[in-house]
Amino acid sequence: MALLYLPLYLVLIGFLSVFLWIPAFGLGVFLLVREKGCRLVLGVLFTLWAPALALVLLLPRAEEAFGFHLRDWLHSLPVYVWALLSIALLVAIARYAVKAFPRRWARLCLKLGCALTVLAVLTVGTFYLGLTGAPEEEGTWQGEKIVMRKFTWMETSYSYYRYNGPFLLGEYLGWSEEPWSLER
Repeated sequence: MALLYLPLYLVLIGFLSVFLWIPAFGLGVFLLVREKGCRLVLGVLFTLWAPALALVLLLPRAEEAFGFHLRDWLHSLPVYVWALLSIALLVAIARYAVKAFPRRWARLCLKLGCALTVLAVLTVGTFYLGLTGAPEEEGTWQGEKIVMRKFTWMETSYSYYRYNGPFLLGEYLGWSEEPWSLER
């Protein structure tokens, strides 16, 4: 019976492990400044990670501020890139930290902390994509090419936009609780 709750426990541990990001990235900055052997790898990873995080956080706000709607893949791609860079950065921090701290208990804590922070990245990334992601389907409705976005939270709803290319959604046409019959 306890195994039924295992996914819930993993998600809960993943969300609580977010608090380990601050000391992990602080340790990364400490190693970047202190250890000469890891400056290239950690420097490149931090340099790529920061703009990816900024893109994930600022893209929805830019949409609201400028009044346009991006396609779903333009929201998902930065989240995937951020997650991969975060995992690579956390593993690199743990690898270099294990070399820098010779004590056995410190190594065990670093390995456990790395595993928990990677779990946190996967949990938060999946949750973020679940809240912001909206699968899209292109089709023709009444002779006009449109994009149908499916939003699922408590109930499923469908929003419709004119097709405006692979990057932007066009004019908002309306929504429904049942999908319109689209011709492909």
